[in-house]
Amino acid sequence: MIDYSNEGFILPIQRDDEIGYASVNSIIAREEDGIENTGSYFVYLLHPLMGSTHYTLEPDNSYKGWKKTGGAVWLKDDMVQEVFDAIEARKRKSSGKLS
Repeated sequence: MIDYSNEGFILPIQRDDEIGYASVNSIIAREEDGIENTGSYFVYLLHPLMGSTHYTLEPDNSYKGWKKTGGAVWLKDDMVQEVFDAIEARKRKSSGKLS
């Protein structure tokens, strides 16, 4: 049996003295022999001061490495970067690279 329970995680998001969260989930697509991770992520973000929004992060060949699609106008780059850094840290940890 394949376990897909590690394909998502919750990241606390703190701004000022308030804590919200980002629910980060791998985007999974049907393939010929089952379902597979696409390498992209769906992010639902509850900003502790502004409310909620959602967006996707897709691998990109640009200098940033990721392309964000969607999200509220108030969503700042530092929050997207925080989620990106958490994704990258989890990837390194799961591959055994702790650098």
